[in-house]
Amino acid sequence: MEIIYSSVKDIERLYKGLADESRLKIMFLLNDLGEACVRDIQQVLRVPQPTVSRHLGLLKRMGLVDNHRRGKWNYYYLVKKQPDIVKNLLHCLTHLDSCRKIFRQEMQSQMDKLLPRPKVRR
Repeated sequence: MEIIYSSVKDIERLYKGLADESRLKIMFLLNDLGEACVRDIQQVLRVPQPTVSRHLGLLKRMGLVDNHRRGKWNYYYLVKKQPDIVKNLLHCLTHLDSCRKIFRQEMQSQMDKLLPRPKVRR
């Protein structure tokens, strides 16, 4: 599902959707790992599974993440084909040194506990 950003209201919805600590962390985590299942995200964020699923559902409805099933697990990843406004915003969140440092300080110890996995390219 491709989301079109053609009005100020659309851009406002994008910012409101990302104006949540857990969703920002999920976006950073998915960018860093390539993909993650709900259990991995739950472990890093230290929040209940229903909360993670609710955030992922909202991000999916916004067209920012998608998922695929492998066995009995759903793996979520960032959608690569995005309008420029989304690409630029996500790039700032996930690549600027100051942002990366903030996310890493809060999440690195939990991320280190995840099983090693090859980086997935989509």
